[in-house]
Amino acid sequence: MIINVNEKPVEVAEATTVAALLASMGYPDRGIAVAVNQAVLPRSRWTTTLSDGARLEVVTAVQGG
Repeated sequence: MIINVNEKPVEVAEATTVAALLASMGYPDRGIAVAVNQAVLPRSRWTTTLSDGARLEVVTAVQGG
């Protein structure tokens, strides 16, 4: 199935969770925020299974100044 991550299409297997997707894409365990279909998804719900056409926005914290 195809989902969009930060406006880029990504093919994933059926029953892929948010956590599994993030890990497969190399995102760190900490310092990121995720929204699915324009709704912020708390870390406690990253076990949510993605559906075809889902739109994810992943934002990483940046330090410095």
